[in-house]
Amino acid sequence: MSLSFEKEPLQDALTTIEKAFDVKFSYKAELAEGKIITLTLKDASLNTVFQRLQEIVPIVFEKVNERYYVIRNQSQAGKIRICGVLVDSKSQLPIVEASVVNISQYKGTVTNNNGRFELFLAFPSDTIEVRFLGYKTKRLIAKELQKNPCEKVSMEADQYDLGTVLISNYLTSGINKKTDGALSLSPSKLGILPGLTEPDVLQSIQLLPGIQSPNETASGLFIRGGTPDQNLILWDGIKMYHSGHFFGLISAFNPYVIEEVSVYKSGTETRYGDRISGVIDIQTDTKVPEKLSGGFGFNMTHADAYLKIPIAKNFGVTVSARRAFTDVWETFTYNNFSERVFQNTKITKSSEIIENVFSETENRFFFTDYTIKFIGKLSDKDEVMLSTLRTKNELDFTSEIELFEETSRDQLSIRNAGFSGFWKRQWSPNFSHTLDAYYSRFDFDYLGTFRGDIVEITEQDQKRNKIKDIGLAYNTTWKIDEKRSLQSGYQFSSNDVSFGFSGFRGTEDGVTTYDAGEENINNSHAAFTSFKYNNKNELIINAGLRMNYFSTTKRAFFEPRLYIEKKLNKRFSINFSGELKHQAVSQILEFNTANFGLENQVWAIANGDEFPILKSRQISAGVLFNKKGWRIDLDAYYKNISGLTSFNRSFGNTSVLETFTEGKSNIYGVDVLIEKKINDYQTWMSYSYTDNKFEFSLINNGLTFPGNYDIRHYFRWAHSYTINNFKFSLGWNYRTGTPYTPVTSQTQANGDLFVFIGDTNSTRIPDYHRLDFSGTYTFNFDKKNNWKGKIGFSLLNIYDRKNLLERYYEIRPFLNQDDNVQFRLETVDKFSLGLTPNLVFRVDF
Repeated sequence: MSLSFEKEPLQDALTTIEKAFDVKFSYKAELAEGKIITLTLKDASLNTVFQRLQEIVPIVFEKVNERYYVIRNQSQAGKIRICGVLVDSKSQLPIVEASVVNISQYKGTVTNNNGRFELFLAFPSDTIEVRFLGYKTKRLIAKELQKNPCEKVSMEADQYDLGTVLISNYLTSGINKKTDGALSLSPSKLGILPGLTEPDVLQSIQLLPGIQSPNETASGLFIRGGTPDQNLILWDGIKMYHSGHFFGLISAFNPYVIEEVSVYKSGTETRYGDRISGVIDIQTDTKVPEKLSGGFGFNMTHADAYLKIPIAKNFGVTVSARRAFTDVWETFTYNNFSERVFQNTKITKSSEIIENVFSETENRFFFTDYTIKFIGKLSDKDEVMLSTLRTKNELDFTSEIELFEETSRDQLSIRNAGFSGFWKRQWSPNFSHTLDAYYSRFDFDYLGTFRGDIVEITEQDQKRNKIKDIGLAYNTTWKIDEKRSLQSGYQFSSNDVSFGFSGFRGTEDGVTTYDAGEENINNSHAAFTSFKYNNKNELIINAGLRMNYFSTTKRAFFEPRLYIEKKLNKRFSINFSGELKHQAVSQILEFNTANFGLENQVWAIANGDEFPILKSRQISAGVLFNKKGWRIDLDAYYKNISGLTSFNRSFGNTSVLETFTEGKSNIYGVDVLIEKKINDYQTWMSYSYTDNKFEFSLINNGLTFPGNYDIRHYFRWAHSYTINNFKFSLGWNYRTGTPYTPVTSQTQANGDLFVFIGDTNSTRIPDYHRLDFSGTYTFNFDKKNNWKGKIGFSLLNIYDRKNLLERYYEIRPFLNQDDNVQFRLETVDKFSLGLTPNLVFRVDF
C-alpha cells in the first residue's frame, strides 16, 4: 500500500490508514492533538506503517486482534520482560560468547549469560529483531516468548560458525583464527588496512606473519618460503592457475562477492592436496539472497559491479564483473603500475633510438573478470550451488621505427576459467555428506613478431601453455558427540598440461625454425580421513592421513597431518602442527622467450625424471598470550622441500647459466604478532625471521646457499583509527634485501665474452622499506540507510623510496664500430613502485 501525508494532522492520517488497511484504532483524542506528520510510503505493509509512525511521533500500536489496535503514548506503555536460551542451530550448544549488536526499532536492554538472555522492552510488539554478533538477524515473537519463558531460540551462524572460531578479530576486524589452525578473512567485515581502500583478498593476506611478496605483487605470495605456484588457491572449489591482474599487482578475485577466505600456513586439513605450501580457500556467498542488493564502484585502474538477486524463496543468483579501463584512460595510478611492471621489458613507451630518431609505440592492455553463482535450498536438508568464474588479461603492444623500416608486435593473452558444482545433504543432526565437482582451464598464448625491411629479417616467437583440470570429490562428516567428529572422503582429478615453443627467423640466407613442446596427463586419486576433538576451553586436536596416487609416477604417497592447540590457563595457550605434502604440477622457467621480459615460466607435470615430484615436510610450534587487549602470537617452524630443480620457479632468474640440476631447500623461521586495541584505535606489529637455504649438487660446489627469495628479516608496524564515519590506517614495512649472484670479472677474447661469477647468492640487494596510508569515509544516500556510499584515498610509498627488488645479469649482443656482433654483460635492476596514489568511489544498496 502506498501512502503520502504532507503536514497532515495525525488524526486524519490514522483515519486514512484505517480505510486503507481495513483496521480500527482505539485511542484517546488528546493523544493526537497538535501532532502533524509528513510521511511518504510506497508498497508498505501495515507493520511498516506502524514502525514509521512510531519513529515520527511518541506512540505505540498494541494489537488486540487481526483488525483492532490500541494506540498509547510511549510513556504509558508498560515494560515487559521476555527471555530465552540462545543455541547454535548446527551444534545445538548454548551461544556463550555472543553479544548483542542491535535491537531494531525498539528501546530496551539485553543481557546474555551462558546462552540465556533477557530483554526489557518499553512496549510490547508482534516481533522484535535481535542480532547477535556472528549470527544472522533473528525475528523473535514477543508474545510466544511470554507464554513460554526462556524457551530455546535457535540462531543460525552468519559467515562462519562461532563453534569453529578460536580467536575473533585477529589482527583486525574481519580476521579470525579458527580451531583447525586456519586464519579466516571476511572481506565484507575487514577493517581498513594500510595502502588499501578496498579489501583486495591477496593483498590483505600479506599482512599475516609468514606471508610475503618479495616482488611487491598481490599474487606473488611466498608462504613460509614456498613459492606462489606451490600454493593451492581455490575459488568455490575451482583450482586457480593464474590469480593476478596487471601481471600480479591486483588480485583476480572480486572481493564484494566473497564470504570467507581460509588461509592455512601449516597443519593443513587432509581434504586439501596437490600443493606443498599454503592453502587459500576462497568461498563466495552461500546464503540465498532475501532481497535485491548490490553495488558498483571504481578506482584508478578498473570498475566493478555486483548483484545479489532472489529468484524464488529458496533460490537466488549472485553475479559480478570487473573491467580495467587502462586501454582507454591512462590514470596516474596506471602509469605508475605500468612503469613498475614493464621495466626491463620490450613493453616501453616511445624512446629515442639514436639522435632524433624515435620509436612509435602503442600499448593496448586491459583485464576483466566475471562470476556467476546459483544458490538453492532444495529442502531443510539439501543445498546446492553452481559457480563459474572467468578471468582474462590481454596485451597488444606494437613498436615501429619508420626510419629503419622496422616493426614489431607482442600479443599476450592469459585466461583462467572454471566451473564448479556443490551438493550438501544433512542426513541427520550428526551426519552429512558433500559432493563437489569442478572444471578449470588455463590458457596462455604469446606471439611475438619482428620485421625489418632494410635488413631483410623476419622473426616470430610463439609460446603456449594450456591446462585442463577436472575433478570430483565426495566428503562425509560424522559428528560423534559434542566434542568429537570424523571426516572422510575421496578425490579424483585429471590434469592435462601442455606447453610448447615455436618460431622462425628468416634472412636473405634462408629460414631457420624451431618447434618444441610437451604434453602430459596426470590422473590423481586421493583418499583421506581426519579426526577432530574440540573442547574449546581446554584442548583441540585435528589429526588425519591423506593418500595420493599419481599416474605419471605410478606411485602412492602418504601424507600425515596434525594440529594441536592446548589452553594452559586464561592467558596462555600452546600449539603444534606437522604435515607432509606432495605436488605433481608446478611452474618451471623457460628461456625461449626471455627477450620478451614477461611471464617467463610455464606449468608442467612432474614425470619422475627431469621434473620430479615436489615434497614438503613441515613442523611448527607456537604460544599465544592474551591479557587486557594485548595479544602476542609466536610461532616457530621448520620446512624441508625436496624435488626442486634449477628450472623451478623457486630458483628464479639470478644465474647467467642455464644448467639443469636437482636440489632441495631447508627453511627455518619464526613468526611473531603483537597487537593492542584501545577503543577505536588499534595497532599491531609483526616480525618474521626466515632462513631459507638451497642445496644443489651442481651449483656452488654442492654447498648450501641462500634461496633466491630468502628475506631474512621482515617487520611491519601498522595502525588503524576510526572516528565516526572516517577510518584511517598507516603502516610501515621493512625487510632485508634478497640475495643475488655477483659477477666478479669479465673479459673479451676473440669476440667471445667470458664471465666469472662469485659464490651463488653471496650478495644482497639493499634493504627495502615503505610507508603506506589509506583513509575512507562512508555515508548514506537516504535516511533508511538502503543506499550507502564510500570515498577512499590511499598512498603507497609515501616518501617515494626507490626500492631495488631484484638484480641479475644478462648477456646481450651489440654491433661494434666495425659492424661486427659482439656480446657484453649488462646488469638488470628491477625497482619497486614509487609514490602511488589511488582513489575509490563505491555505492552499495
